Amino acid sequence: MPSPKGGRPGPLAKRRWSGLLFELFLVGLVAALALAPRLFEGLSALSWTRYHVTQAAVAPRPGEHARQAGHWAALALDALAPLPPGAEAARLALGLGPSIEVRDRPAALTLYTEVRAELERLRASRFRGLGLADLAAEAGARAEAARPGGHP
Repeated sequence: MPSPKGGRPGPLAKRRWSGLLFELFLVGLVAALALAPRLFEGLSALSWTRYHVTQAAVAPRPGEHARQAGHWAALALDALAPLPPGAEAARLALGLGPSIEVRDRPAALTLYTEVRAELERLRASRFRGLGLADLAAEAGARAEAARPGGHP
């Protein structure tokens, strides 16, 4: 509200704006504090996915690392979807599959199945499933090809 002198807002208008800005700051702070644990959990799961993918690629018996990579990729997807790091975890895990399929087909199938199940669950959500259709189709195709009697 302008002051009687005409040019500047009065002290009441200044208090309203500063109060509104402070309330917006508090709302933003609460939202950040509420989302931070989920974000950190997802990024940790992505790091574990990277670790197990790297270990499985060089291990003579990659089974346990492949299963762990699938597990952590599913956790990263759950915590981070629809953000890009969630999809990155799925891509890393699915990229591991072909390199270990020759050495340990059941482990690759477990990896594909776990990632596929999480992708399908997330695709059911309108918002969280954004951009995951291609990854879900890829996981499904790889899982079918890895099954006994599946077509490559």
